[in-house]
Amino acid sequence: MTHNQSLSQVERAKRRIPARVILSAFILCWAIFTISGLILVAGASTPVAAQQTTSLCANSGAIPDPEDPNLVADCSTLLNIKTHWGATSLNWTTTTPITAWEGVTITISRVTRLELNRKQLTGTIPAALGTLTNLTYLNLNDNQLTGTIPKELGNLSQLQTLGLRSNKLTGSIPAWLGNLTNLQPLDLSHNQLTGTIPKELGNISKLERLHLNNNQLTGIIPKELGNLSRLWALSLGGNQLTGIIPIELGNLRNLGWLNLSRNHLTGTIPTTLGNLTKLLGMGLEYNQLTGPIPRELGNLRNLGGMGLHSNNLTGSIPTELGKLTKLGHLSLGGNQLTGPIPPALSTLSQLQSLALGGNRLTGSIPPALGTLSQLQHLSLGGNRLTGTIPTALSRLINLKGLFLGYNRLTGPIPTALSTLSNLQSLELLNNRLTGPIPTALSTLSNLNRLDLGGNRLTGTIPIQLSKLTKLRKLNLLANQLTGPIPPALGTLSNLGVLRLDNNQLTGTIPTALGNLSHLHTLTLDRNQLTGPIPPVLGTLSNLWRLELAGNQLTGPIPPALGTLSRLRRLNMAGNQLSGCIPNAWRSVSENDLSDLGLPFCLCTNSLALPDPEEPGLDADCTILIEAKDTLRGTTPLNWSTMTRITAWDGITVSNSRVTRLRLRRSNLTGSIPAALGSLSNLQWLNLASNQLTGTIP
Repeated sequence: MTHNQSLSQVERAKRRIPARVILSAFILCWAIFTISGLILVAGASTPVAAQQTTSLCANSGAIPDPEDPNLVADCSTLLNIKTHWGATSLNWTTTTPITAWEGVTITISRVTRLELNRKQLTGTIPAALGTLTNLTYLNLNDNQLTGTIPKELGNLSQLQTLGLRSNKLTGSIPAWLGNLTNLQPLDLSHNQLTGTIPKELGNISKLERLHLNNNQLTGIIPKELGNLSRLWALSLGGNQLTGIIPIELGNLRNLGWLNLSRNHLTGTIPTTLGNLTKLLGMGLEYNQLTGPIPRELGNLRNLGGMGLHSNNLTGSIPTELGKLTKLGHLSLGGNQLTGPIPPALSTLSQLQSLALGGNRLTGSIPPALGTLSQLQHLSLGGNRLTGTIPTALSRLINLKGLFLGYNRLTGPIPTALSTLSNLQSLELLNNRLTGPIPTALSTLSNLNRLDLGGNRLTGTIPIQLSKLTKLRKLNLLANQLTGPIPPALGTLSNLGVLRLDNNQLTGTIPTALGNLSHLHTLTLDRNQLTGPIPPVLGTLSNLWRLELAGNQLTGPIPPALGTLSRLRRLNMAGNQLSGCIPNAWRSVSENDLSDLGLPFCLCTNSLALPDPEEPGLDADCTILIEAKDTLRGTTPLNWSTMTRITAWDGITVSNSRVTRLRLRRSNLTGSIPAALGSLSNLQWLNLASNQLTGTIP
């Protein structure tokens, strides 16, 4: 067949094909082409996006020649992350070499470390971090990041360090973190994470530090954490964890730090914790643990600190704790421990703090404790200890705080305590101590707190206490002290609390107390003090508690006391006060003013009184203003706070007191006001030739 014949046959075949078939075939081909194009475009979308992202760093000053596409991609990812955070302070730009970018480490043309702690970052953690697949170190600690931990971080299989501490992250701890098996430190502490602790964290076999403390985690402590054989630090404190302490934690033979404090843990302390012989610090305080302190804890010979306070532990203090010769801090307070204080504790030669307060310990204070030469704080208060205070405690030359209050100690305060030259706080309150306050205590030049209240001390307040110039609190209440209040106490310029109430003190209130500008609490009530209230107390602008009740104080209440704007507690009853009550005291939340039987001052800071105001005249003015309502007449009296009192009808003022009241022929009606009897300086009263009725009050 010739070529022409072939063409003619094709032409004849075309003529035999219906037009609608040709149209259908065309449409089909067009559809296939279009769909194929869409598929190609869709398939190309990722490379296109990557190309757009990559273009941020390609051919820029950020990437060295020759360009590595992986580094270009990492660079572009970081620039997008910077934009996401709005972190304008970071020097990440295309004109700065990526090797000089702040917080960025490059290894073999890949980003391997991001150290961005304390950069004031805000917003969420970018999911794009999950594309930095060579990352081994990610530190975002101490920022203000919010939101949840993105699942994309689960792609960082080479990650060895993850730090998200001290942000504002929410949501739960992802279980997929258990797949990051190269992690060594994992720090999610100090956030707002909720939910339970994933048991999958027990799969991170290389984990050395796990910090989940100070979140809002609930549920139990997974026993799977006992599989973390390399773990050195386990910190779960400050959450809301419940249940028991798993015995499996005793398998963590490399553990150096265990913090389970401030949760709601119950049950007993597992004896298996005695296996943790490398432990340097143990914190189980502020839980609801019960039962005895295991004797096995005496095996922890490397322990430097043990905190078991504020639980419900019972039984005696194990003598085995005396074997912990490296112990620097031992806190067992706030439990229900019984029995004596073991003398074996005196072998803890490195001990700096011993806190056994708030238990039910009995017996005497072992004098052997005086051998603890490194001791700085000794707290035995709130027990049932008896006997005297051992003079051997005076050998604790480094002691800064001695707390023996709320026991049943007897005998005198040892003068030998005056040799404790570093002592800052001496608290012996609420015992049964007798005898005088040793004047030798005045040599404790570093003392800022002296609390001897609630004993049976006698004698006078030593004037020598005025030498304690650093004193911020002086509490001698509820003793049997006599004599006057030494004016020299007014030289204690740092004093914030002065409590001398419930004694048998006599004399007047020293005006020198007005020099105590830092004073916020002054209680002198229930003594036998006499004389007036010094107006200078009105200069104590920080005072919020003033108690003078139950004395024999006389005279008016100084108007200056009305300027004490911070007063919240005020007791003045049981004296022989006169005049009126400062009007500003109406706002004092806790007071006994209704028991004074005195009116509130109506004339203070008004035109009726001259400057400077006198409390007696203020009181007289108030009495007359109230009497005006009873004395009615055809011509109203001009007694008003808008008119100077010396110009009031019928009033004579002498020596800042109302001395004459002459209202004869004033057309007065009503009754004679009983309040006129409070005008204690009145010499002349003439109400004749009026129309007054009723009886003579």
